[in-house]
Amino acid sequence: MRKLLKLLLITTGLAIGSLAQASAGTLTIAQNFDPQTLWPNGTTASDNLNAGSAMVEGLFWQDPRDNVIKPLLATSWEQETPTSVLIKLRDGVTFTNGEAMNADAVVHSINIFMDKEQTPAYSRVAVAFDSVEKVDDLTVRLKLKYPYPPLALGLTQIVVTPPKYWAEVGLEAYGQKPIGTGPFKFVSWDRDDKLVMEKNDDYWGELPSGIDSLIWRPVPDDNSRVAGLTTGEYQVAKDLPVTAIPELELDSQITLVPVPSYRIYQIGLSSRPEHESPLQNKLVRQALNYAVDKQAIIDNLFFGKAVALNGQVLRSTQLGYNTDLKDYPYDPEKAKQLLAEAGYPDGFSIPFKFPSGRYAQDREVSEAVAGMLDKVGVKTELIALEPGEFLRQLRAQELAPMYFVGLAPQDDPAFQAGQYLSDWRYSPIANEELDRLIDAGAKEMDVDKRAAIYREMMELMHEEVPIIFLYDGIDVYGTTSKLKNFQPRGDGRMFFYGVTLEE
Repeated sequence: MRKLLKLLLITTGLAIGSLAQASAGTLTIAQNFDPQTLWPNGTTASDNLNAGSAMVEGLFWQDPRDNVIKPLLATSWEQETPTSVLIKLRDGVTFTNGEAMNADAVVHSINIFMDKEQTPAYSRVAVAFDSVEKVDDLTVRLKLKYPYPPLALGLTQIVVTPPKYWAEVGLEAYGQKPIGTGPFKFVSWDRDDKLVMEKNDDYWGELPSGIDSLIWRPVPDDNSRVAGLTTGEYQVAKDLPVTAIPELELDSQITLVPVPSYRIYQIGLSSRPEHESPLQNKLVRQALNYAVDKQAIIDNLFFGKAVALNGQVLRSTQLGYNTDLKDYPYDPEKAKQLLAEAGYPDGFSIPFKFPSGRYAQDREVSEAVAGMLDKVGVKTELIALEPGEFLRQLRAQELAPMYFVGLAPQDDPAFQAGQYLSDWRYSPIANEELDRLIDAGAKEMDVDKRAAIYREMMELMHEEVPIIFLYDGIDVYGTTSKLKNFQPRGDGRMFFYGVTLEE
C-alpha cells in the first residue's frame, strides 16, 4: 500500500518531500468540486454550503458534536401559537460591509427563503412558512400555514444576507462574492482552482483559534485528496476512500474523522411519464433491484464500512423506519424472470449517468452496478459527468431515466421523504398516494401517528421501487493532527465554530 501511495504522489505531481507545507495559520481544504455559488440558500450541495457558510451565517445551527440546535444570529425562538413563531435576534452584529444585521435583514432573508423562484432548493423546507414580519429591531415573527413538525431544523436552514448589498448586486452576483457576518470573509476566487477567505477580525463571536485564512481547493479525484493530505498540501480532505484508511491510520500527523452519513445512495429509476423507457414498468424496476448485489458492493468497495438500506430511504435511527422491510435479495434468476414477464426476455439497453468525483468511489460503484445489470441482460451506456454538470442535470431532471445519486437532507423524515414528491425537482416518481403520505407526514404533530405515516410510505416505496436501494455510508474526513475539535456532520457539512489549529 505504501508503494502505491508513493506512486500516487508522484503521478499527481506531489513528489514526496518536495511540497511546501501550508503557512502557519492557513487551513487548506480539499473538497470534491468547486462551488457553483457561495450563497448557502442557493444550493443543498454540501461542498457549496461548507464554503459559503464560513462567510454567510444562519439564525441557528445544529452542532454535530452533540446534535443540539444552537443560536447564531438569533438568540432564541418561541412558539406563540401552533402557527406563530417569535424569533429574537443577536444585538450588535454587522455584516462585513457595515450593514446592520437586524430585523430588516432577517425579514428580507426569510422572504427570499420562502420564494420558490429565488430559493427552489429549500422550497420543501419552507413549505409551511406563510409570512414574516418585523416586531422591533431585534425581533421578527414568522407565521406558519399549519403546525410544522420539523420547524426547529427548518429554522437552521435560513441564512441572513445584507438587504442593501443584495439589492445592489442581485442573487447571482451575491453568490459569487458574498457579504456575511461569519468568522471569515471573501478575498478571491479563481474558479476551478482555489477560493481564498481571511478571518473576519470584527466577528461578533469567538473566532476559530489559530486560523487566519481558509483556502478551498476542488479535488475531484479520491487518490489526489489522499496524496495531498499525506504531503501536507491539504489540512482537511473530504470524502476519503475507505481503501486509504489502513495506510492513513499509520500516519501520526493525520487524524481520521469517520462520520455516519445521512446520505442515502441509490440508483434513480425514473418512472415519470415524461421519461419514456422500460423503467415505466414496475416489474422492470423490481427486476433491477434483484439484479444488484448490494452486499458485494459494501464488502468489496467499502470494506464493510457501509450499511444496506433494507429497501427504504429512511435510516434505522429515523422516525418512521420500517423494521418489517428487507432489501430485495440478490437473485439474478428472479431478475431475468421479472424482465421476461415485463416483455423484455432479452433485456434492453439504457443510458446510465453517474458523477465522477462527486462522492467517494462514485465511479467504482456505478461500474459495479452496470456489470451486475449486464449479467441479467440490461446493457447500460455509462455516462460520466463532472460534479458541477451532474448537479445541474440533477436539478433539471436531465439525469433520467437512470442515474447514481446520494441524497443527504437534514435529519428529519419529512426532508428525506419530500425528495420523492411528484413536483419535487429530484423526484424519479409521480405517485398520488406517495404524495398524500409525504404531505401528511410533514404536517402530523403526533409522533406515533407521524411514525405510522412514514412506515406506510416506506412500504409503498418498497413496492413501487423508484430507485435501486443501495447503501448508507460512512463519510471519512482526514485532517492534520494539529486541527482540534473538528467534527463534520452526517449531511456532509463542516463548520469551524470552536475549532483550533495548533502551531
